[in-house]
Amino acid sequence: MGYLPKQLLFKAYLTLSTLTEDHRQGQTQYTSALRHLLAFDMFYKEEEEDCDLEYAENRDTFTRNVKKIVAITGSYYTTNFYTNIKELDDCGVGSNFYSAGVVNNSKQNTKYTYDYPTRGRYPLFKVRNNTLIRDSTYYKNIKGYLTNQDLRCALIIWVLRDQLITTLDVYSIKRQLLSLFTEELVEALMPKEEKLSDFFSGYNLVNNRATLTVDELLDLFSIHKENIEISFNPKYRPFITAIKSKPFLLLAGISGTGKSRIVRELARACWDDDSEEFKEHKPRNFEIVQVKPNWHDSSELLGYVSRVSGEPVFIAGDFLKFIARAWEEQDVPYFLCLDEMNLAPVEQYFAEYLSVIESRKADSEGNIITDPILKKSKEDWYRVMTGELTDDDEVRKRFLEEGISIPQNLIVMGTVNMDETTFSFSRKVLDRAMTIEMNEVDLESGLENQNEPIGKIGKEELIGTAVEGKDVYTENREVCNTVIKYLQNINEKLEGTPFKIAYRTRNEALLYVVNNLPYDQIEGDDDNIYIEPFVVARALDEITNMKILSRIEGDETKVSMNFLENLEEAIHKGLEEAFDGIFEEDKKYTSISLAKLDEMKKRLSSGYTSFWS
Repeated sequence: MGYLPKQLLFKAYLTLSTLTEDHRQGQTQYTSALRHLLAFDMFYKEEEEDCDLEYAENRDTFTRNVKKIVAITGSYYTTNFYTNIKELDDCGVGSNFYSAGVVNNSKQNTKYTYDYPTRGRYPLFKVRNNTLIRDSTYYKNIKGYLTNQDLRCALIIWVLRDQLITTLDVYSIKRQLLSLFTEELVEALMPKEEKLSDFFSGYNLVNNRATLTVDELLDLFSIHKENIEISFNPKYRPFITAIKSKPFLLLAGISGTGKSRIVRELARACWDDDSEEFKEHKPRNFEIVQVKPNWHDSSELLGYVSRVSGEPVFIAGDFLKFIARAWEEQDVPYFLCLDEMNLAPVEQYFAEYLSVIESRKADSEGNIITDPILKKSKEDWYRVMTGELTDDDEVRKRFLEEGISIPQNLIVMGTVNMDETTFSFSRKVLDRAMTIEMNEVDLESGLENQNEPIGKIGKEELIGTAVEGKDVYTENREVCNTVIKYLQNINEKLEGTPFKIAYRTRNEALLYVVNNLPYDQIEGDDDNIYIEPFVVARALDEITNMKILSRIEGDETKVSMNFLENLEEAIHKGLEEAFDGIFEEDKKYTSISLAKLDEMKKRLSSGYTSFWS
């Protein structure tokens, strides 16, 4: 008789860190779903009834059970069986699970029965009128989270880490599980007996309960690093995380800095470097459209109905054709480059896209969908047109039944030059896009390699599953609150101006910062990582440039020197609050937003200033 040894618990923790390939957002969502199921089943085992959260005693019991599942020590818990470890407190249950999401919705709509989790295809229990409702037929969905036998073994070992076990064999393990959980859950959780036996083979029970420390768990991942290493060049992190936050980017900069080239190379990086597609001058997931100065509607991009022959015929534009191709290959990111995007008024020729991009939402299976950019029609020209756009029966059926919408793997990137031949952007456009400047020029680069050395990227890195701030807030509450506090302080300086930020910018800031959390590797140093507060501050600096400063322009009546200096002070203070000492000399960090403000202050001496060069 004894306890499970520490090394076996480390093995279980490392195995559970592979629940998903997305080690932050996806990993946290899976961990959250599993911890709530196990906690609820423990409640049901003890009380033999569903969990009515109206009663404080039930809430306390449920919260206590969650802590049993994820606690590491008396002070800390794991949010994702990875490196995101937080102070125990209430494990985010009291402030998040009870007051947000499906539980809160069930209190507002008392007659509707919700599945939990609401996202994805694998609900684990039901929620109705603030009550968690057990449905053992849902237990089969555990396989959607624990997708292999090793993950099942690991979760079993982890939940028994504090239990006194008679002998280290399958029979004793199962008997101990049945003392904590219902028979239905144990049967759904159990792997094959030989797999479980192999998992703890070579280990022996110990006399004392193992004590885990945060440092020990974090140290595991320097050993386990080959499974989590970022495969692309960190130089391109801002592009990749901006795309994942919002698949609509503006690339601004002087002529000749490679803006359209970077879009092509990002598309190329989605293929293995020994593949034929990688070697193509124009990969099939890339399209470039040169914007014409005479565009004032979407007919050139989307298409138009022609009646020249007497019968209506739809002439599809390049953008619509590319949308259809993206639908046919949804696991591959597709990149559309609108070259010289502001040679014509964007809000005119791109009006439909600017509208539907704001309709993005997650469906019941976790896919991002939009309203149709081209509505379905009963006219014969529409039927013929869909047949010309695609040979894929499933895609055509979707077009015929729902219209043609934007697939989640479609990324639109516009290149921007600011001179006397171009139009300025309206706030409608800037509010909907992520803006990245490309003004730095290294004349020694690009002389040895034919292609941009981006590295391998794909759907996991580029296609986000979160659309709004609420999609990431629950599992990243502390980070998100830092972002919100920062934005509130900035907004105080923007009060009374047309530059004040609102919910759209808040949402995109939250997404951008959270999407940056995994990218903590120090460039040129494979052995060390940045601490999370620095990663957050760096992302706040970048999103300030992308979404706040890019909207500021005007003469001295709108943008005074005092206004810019107050804004500069607020940004400086906010970044220091996010990471104390970020501007100390030894940190060698240069703020891009503060550097941009310096430029804007200098331009104001001419009586007018703008973010745009």
